Amino acid sequence: MPDITPELLREAFIDPIRFALVLDDDFPTYAQMTRQESRKFDYERASSLFDFCRRQGWLCDVDNAVHVAEEFERAKHLNQSDLLVLDFHLDPSNPEDPTKALGVLQSLARSNHFNLVIIYTAASPADVARDVAYSLGAGCEIDPNEVDAVNDFFDDLDPEDYDAIKSECNVEIIQGFLSSANMAASARQLIRLLHTKGIDKPLTRSAIGVLCRDYLDSKLSAEILGLRQTGAKVEVCFSDAQPMWIAEGNLFAVVVNKSNPVTVLIDQLHAALVSWDPSPLRLLMIHARAALEKVGTTVDSKVLETPRRQAGWLLRIIASTTATERRSHIKDLYSRLFDKLILEVDEIVVEFGSRLLGSMPGSAVENASRMAKASGLSHLDIYHALNEYLCSDIYINGVITTGVVFRAPKIKEEGYNYWLCASPACDLVEGQNNTGWDEELRPYRPISAIRLTPVGGLQKRLEVATQGRDIFLFIDGTPVVLEVADGTTRKMKLETMLLSSGSGIVNAKFSGLIIGPNDEGLPNMIATEFESLALLRSDYANKFLAESGYQRARIGVDFVCFPKA
Repeated sequence: MPDITPELLREAFIDPIRFALVLDDDFPTYAQMTRQESRKFDYERASSLFDFCRRQGWLCDVDNAVHVAEEFERAKHLNQSDLLVLDFHLDPSNPEDPTKALGVLQSLARSNHFNLVIIYTAASPADVARDVAYSLGAGCEIDPNEVDAVNDFFDDLDPEDYDAIKSECNVEIIQGFLSSANMAASARQLIRLLHTKGIDKPLTRSAIGVLCRDYLDSKLSAEILGLRQTGAKVEVCFSDAQPMWIAEGNLFAVVVNKSNPVTVLIDQLHAALVSWDPSPLRLLMIHARAALEKVGTTVDSKVLETPRRQAGWLLRIIASTTATERRSHIKDLYSRLFDKLILEVDEIVVEFGSRLLGSMPGSAVENASRMAKASGLSHLDIYHALNEYLCSDIYINGVITTGVVFRAPKIKEEGYNYWLCASPACDLVEGQNNTGWDEELRPYRPISAIRLTPVGGLQKRLEVATQGRDIFLFIDGTPVVLEVADGTTRKMKLETMLLSSGSGIVNAKFSGLIIGPNDEGLPNMIATEFESLALLRSDYANKFLAESGYQRARIGVDFVCFPKA
């Protein structure tokens, strides 16, 4: 049973629609209507679609050329508050060829914003869903090492045997392949036939995949196959009991046959969204964007405050002494402006979120796992993910600053060393500390870092997470716990290292020097490439910064411990 009510789905996806672009090669454009062109158009259906859109309160445009949709996309006119009603066959010279429509859908799926599409077509909905899903990258993964062996097996068969095998690759098998579903039931006869003809049994699944892929490749043009994104996460519904739909990336498309009256289009779109059952967090984001669009520029005066305050904000940027510093200040200004902007829609989005994620019966962690469709994860995994979210964000581009967690390969053994930057952020700004030792070391910059210790016992660490001595990260596909301070002594392992190239992090990489022993055991500077893993949230970063400062001036350095028995 879906976790999101149909009412909330309509409120987030359908209610914000303001504009509809109707694209069909059988429809006249406004210009063609005024010129009264003699070409035979479907005026009646075009008029009914236009009237339907206007009754919804939408602006509407009708066109018959595929480049119109492509130009809309490039100009970013198709956005979340727009709807595309698309005919599947847009080439009058080749009315059975879906290449132009599939190209439009591929473009929309690759765009940076969410797109809703109703594919309104006279073609079979199942065939349309099949072609759209495959063009977007749907299909079970096939082991590339096994493809050659499968093709060799097929090449060695008699043509009659190969044709018999191909004929057993039915619609259900193709749809299962596209859905990445278990094809065992529908493929039972095909599996038996493959085994009868002598295929190596471990190759059976790959053989079925090759048959499906070859069939699907034959249905689409080379142009579409060349733009197909292999490995894309495509969701597709082939059920006859509800509208067929396809979802991938920033695209959601429902297939509606033209035998249905135009009045059912929104109902079909709504039913498809209910069947899709998207993540609640995705719904929150979709709704929040719509809310921001709706408030428009009326809140700008509140966000921008007074000319006096604006002058101060601008002065900080204009007075920057380097391009890096200027970019940092502009980024900070945008962050603050958007924080203020969000406050203006706070009541709208929070009220929606409260209705979406209100109290519900059962275990909180099990409800969270189900709603996120996080199958296969243990409760420990989910609690680790929560603490990871609470303490850090991914940080792959920027400059080194307080709270950056990074690593480098160990020098004389397998594995990695991990650190946490514990220098004050103000000391790390380009242009600061340009005298004395810091100036003499340029272009290197000294930083203080805390050596982190990877520790096991995930459950025990999560049970004492509130003690605040660990960092929870997800590294190389594994939940990791990094100890900042020993649980008994509360001591941190403090080090000094030198970073190069203005401490810039590009694609998670930066370089510098660490201090380590040479072959004679003497201190030595070792050139190292580091990898940024995360940036702690400011509260966490400042906590560890303060604690590292205390440790640099610990009391009790002259105390004498009582001997242990």
